[in-house]
Amino acid sequence: MLSNYLNLQFDVNGKPVRGFCMRIQDDFHETYAVVLDGYHSFCVWIDNSSTWKSSKYTNVEPGVLDRIINHLSIHKLA
Repeated sequence: MLSNYLNLQFDVNGKPVRGFCMRIQDDFHETYAVVLDGYHSFCVWIDNSSTWKSSKYTNVEPGVLDRIINHLSIHKLA
């Protein structure tokens, strides 16, 4: 299982992305708060069908969200 905190640092289309994810208490799903430099914070979670979801108003490029979910998936399985 992923620890409660994960640093993020990667490039998407030549743009550096830095921030972190932090597991938050949720009685229904495995949920993480995501805080990125230059973006509004948002949440991602795994729903009951094991599909990653993000907050309704998540406003990041699709590649950024994909990389975050990939990082979480890799570290969750490790």
